[in-house]
Amino acid sequence: MIYFTLISAFLVLVFFIQEFIPVLEWAYHSRMLLVHAAFFCAAVTVPYPLMLALAFFTGFVWEARYHLPIYSAEGYTGSPQPELPFGFTIFLFGLLGSFIQGVRPVFRRGRWELPVFMIGVCTLVGIVIEYLVISFHRGGFIWTAELWFMILMTSLFSMLAAPFILLLFSKLAKWTGYKIRMEGITKKYSFYGNTF
Repeated sequence: MIYFTLISAFLVLVFFIQEFIPVLEWAYHSRMLLVHAAFFCAAVTVPYPLMLALAFFTGFVWEARYHLPIYSAEGYTGSPQPELPFGFTIFLFGLLGSFIQGVRPVFRRGRWELPVFMIGVCTLVGIVIEYLVISFHRGGFIWTAELWFMILMTSLFSMLAAPFILLLFSKLAKWTGYKIRMEGITKKYSFYGNTF
């Protein structure tokens, strides 16, 4: 439980850090979605019920920050209505977190390649789904090469952050005594003097 509390606190910290990550104009105005990368990294290290709790928390805070209309003392200053329905990001994090859970056994065996790749893929799929829903809401689709390069670069930058976050989570797990890796999942066999 200490590990879950620490990664939840890390997600809160990442929301603050996300505010200071600039848009990279040289990379088709893409940016690193550190919140998404941190959530997917956390999702691969915890059991399914805790992943759903993290999906609810992360999606709720993300929507509260980016998807809800803004009211001020002068009155309504946002768009007529949110472009994504409330709860959509929570659903999206839960759905994509479920895909990440599918590669959790690979991660628990000590292999990071596929989980890191899947974090990039899930980030890409999440952005595309949000874009499609927003485009449907607006009543028109615009497909340009610049848009696709922006989505791809955003996913790539988010994926590049994943190994460092997973390394941090592994250190936190070791420090708190939380078992990320499976112990004794494979037997060692001796074949002509070699151990497998």
